[in-house]
Amino acid sequence: MRKRIAFIVMLISIASSQIAVADSGVVSASSLNVRQKPSLSSSITGSLSKNSNIDTLGKEGDFYKISYKGKTGYVHKTYINIAKNTSTSKSAVTVKSTSIAKYGQITASNLNVRSGAGVTYPVKGNIKLGSKVTVYEKLNDFYKIIYGGKTSYISAQYVKVTEEKVSNSNSTSPVAPTPTIKSTGVGTITASDFLSVRKTASLGNDSVAVGRMYPKQKVDIYGEQNGFYKVKYDGQWGYIYKIYVSVVNDPLNKAEYVEDGQQYDTQTTGNELVSYSNTFLGTPYIWGGTTPAKFNTSGEYISGGFDCSGFVQYSYKNFGINLPRTTMDQVNKGTSIDINSLQNGDLVFFMTNTSAPSEVSHVGIYIGNNKFTHCPKPGDVVKISELTGYYKENFVVGRRIIK
Repeated sequence: MRKRIAFIVMLISIASSQIAVADSGVVSASSLNVRQKPSLSSSITGSLSKNSNIDTLGKEGDFYKISYKGKTGYVHKTYINIAKNTSTSKSAVTVKSTSIAKYGQITASNLNVRSGAGVTYPVKGNIKLGSKVTVYEKLNDFYKIIYGGKTSYISAQYVKVTEEKVSNSNSTSPVAPTPTIKSTGVGTITASDFLSVRKTASLGNDSVAVGRMYPKQKVDIYGEQNGFYKVKYDGQWGYIYKIYVSVVNDPLNKAEYVEDGQQYDTQTTGNELVSYSNTFLGTPYIWGGTTPAKFNTSGEYISGGFDCSGFVQYSYKNFGINLPRTTMDQVNKGTSIDINSLQNGDLVFFMTNTSAPSEVSHVGIYIGNNKFTHCPKPGDVVKISELTGYYKENFVVGRRIIK
């Protein structure tokens, strides 16, 4: 008996010396159900109000495990914005920290500044297109900035980082940004197939191709050398042969509504469409659904929801753009875009129906960084997915409605 007690004490001692990790988060739903087990069919034991702070005890499938009124409960991960990781250890080691300051330019027409790193936090103001900002750590796809003398957050999706500096945290000297090179114009690729981006301004064999640009793709130009335009490609400088580039005066952010190949002026931009469509993240899938979901004060579902084409149609309709109801009809609108030339707001189409493998059956909205928002199937919700693996293999075409 004594040996058994000693063994139990040893196990407890070992467990207590391990590093304990907890994810802190904020509830993003108006009211979030706490369930007895990690399942949507499990009994509801209570609810959490919007912006409630929680500390998770682990993760089981699509649910976070939490402590609720002294008991273990589970909440769906879709409605939790994870804020930070905290850890404690008896053998913790103190290291000299450094801070990374990045300098970027705003690419959205009006970028919301929020009090926290998530779309559910209050808006404190906005920053105009083209403004220069200093950004610090990245949290939940948001950059930390100083706005109005206070710590604030902006979506990293709409910040084009131009410079980065690393300094010791005990340094009192501010980090000065390196002056950035300004664009001298905007060009449109006119090559019939593709245009090589070269490492040097030369057609010789010693000039390695670092990438490709495609017809009708727009690009910032940073000067001219030996019959080539200097451009930025995947974070590095490159050169494209100028005879296959048509220089335009329109800025890259000018929005045009494209319908059946015809372009119409509109005040909408792809970034604005993405910002709006992302407000529906977490909305449940409903076959034939065309409206946002409604919940009661207890967080219980009442009505509404989207299917894939209903989500796309509703998002565009907010900006006065009326798309057809079904995926099969939506794929015929706008202009065709290949997978390497997608821009924010473009529609992306897939073949996902195994019973009709030759038909377009799914649609989403491209949001940049090789990601798209969509409402995929029954039992799922509006969410963000990577355009890789399964979706890349089943990708059919992109269609540009806003240009």
